[in-house]
Amino acid sequence: METFHAHIYFSENESLLAEKVRDNMIYAVPQAAHVSELILDPSGPHPKPMFEIHIPATDINKAALLIDKKRAGLPVLIHPVQADKLAAYTVFARWLGEGFPLNLEAL
Repeated sequence: METFHAHIYFSENESLLAEKVRDNMIYAVPQAAHVSELILDPSGPHPKPMFEIHIPATDINKAALLIDKKRAGLPVLIHPVQADKLAAYTVFARWLGEGFPLNLEAL
């Protein structure tokens, strides 16, 4: 089964907001297979702090609507999990809110 990741980004001064959004997502997005803890340091292609939600492909449209309603203005990148990571993060990715450059060299 194909899976999607939703990465919810925040700045250092938004960590309390991000924690609240994360807690809300646990209850608001029943399709979520996993909701990570806050990841405070840049990791891979992610240049900002974030947390991620894993969503089965069959539920991505419903989940994306719920995430959009509950993101409290934080930017969200949604992408499929696939072997071609560059395409997953560029061609097949979509943003909720304003996007920003990723560290694509890390892929």
